[in-house]
Amino acid sequence: MFKPIALIFVLLVPGGILSYKTTDPKNRTIIARPADGASVTMSPANPLIEKDQNGQYLNFDINIKNTGTHTLYLATIEGSVMDASVKPIFRQSVSVNSQAAGIRAIGNTLLRPGESIDIFNPFYALAPDVKITFLQYEVFFDYADSPQQRVKNRKRLPVDFDLSVKKIIVPRAFTPGNFFDVPLKGRVIVQDGHNPGQGGGPVGAVEQPLKSVVSKANRYAFNLASADENGNMYQGDPFKKENWYVFGKPIYAPAGGIVVDLQSGVPDNEFKGKTVSLPRIPPDTDPFGMGNYVIIDHGNGQFSMLQHLEQGSIIVRKGERVRAGQQIGKVGFSGNATFPHLHYAVMSSQKVQSAEGIPSYFENYRLYKGKNFIFVKQGRIDSGDIVESEK
Repeated sequence: MFKPIALIFVLLVPGGILSYKTTDPKNRTIIARPADGASVTMSPANPLIEKDQNGQYLNFDINIKNTGTHTLYLATIEGSVMDASVKPIFRQSVSVNSQAAGIRAIGNTLLRPGESIDIFNPFYALAPDVKITFLQYEVFFDYADSPQQRVKNRKRLPVDFDLSVKKIIVPRAFTPGNFFDVPLKGRVIVQDGHNPGQGGGPVGAVEQPLKSVVSKANRYAFNLASADENGNMYQGDPFKKENWYVFGKPIYAPAGGIVVDLQSGVPDNEFKGKTVSLPRIPPDTDPFGMGNYVIIDHGNGQFSMLQHLEQGSIIVRKGERVRAGQQIGKVGFSGNATFPHLHYAVMSSQKVQSAEGIPSYFENYRLYKGKNFIFVKQGRIDSGDIVESEK
């Protein structure tokens, strides 16, 4: 028996037009059944476009939910840049047949009924001269209800699929409000930024009711660590926290503002052999794994969050007004951390469970290029950059 191929288009365009259409091999129009359901949403709904001389960057999550009764295998994600007439400028895709890891890099690609996954936008960087008016994403699925279907899916061509969902979104350009100081002195490596595969967001993660800092507050977060001239972050045995150059280093306020929240009593983690040993603390002492932290309100809806500070090192008080460059504490190894570092993010509010991340741009720093460096008056940083504040 020939299996019908069902196509579902969910098209959201300015004006709010939402349409559905399914066809079988004889091009007969049929009504979409609940068994054929899937939804795709973007977080945030209108993602920001960051831009520098090297490219444009789109940091958002794609949430895919199986709303039907079939088990779905995620086969392809296709992204297009559209002009003002909603016509494609160019198109790219990642699939099971892609070069290198392809869709497998996402991790989990099997969705049972009712399950959701969050995927970091796989088309993170675009050329600097591309004019982005709309973005169109189409997600293609194969049914995978039985082991036999799953084996058969491995041999299917990209144009042979059971279900597709199309979404058009409207991004918006980001214009920096505040410019920040790098909160550590000396040479600093951005060990984790927010590009694909780093701290940009969950990749192929099945949603779980975990009690932790939600990804959207950390959307534009950095893990910062001190480094020597060769880019090393530690000397000797890495399983001794004191051997990390950043451990115990002073942390400075990245901009002026008011301290609106802090926590200072969480013991630092220790290495036990080659694993991290967490301290035994009451569940409500550090419910979100932030360790010791300071949150500063800079005004204009921007809040700095600095995490994983050393126990007892915080020297500011809640309600205190701090100036840019004022020491607030020291780098530690507290909270949900696998090595000593400073976790830094800018958010839209002080409530980490509901805040949205905001891009943070820095000023007056050196960007190292081997033996040489470039002085940056104002700019963005990301994974792998080695920088040093000139203040």
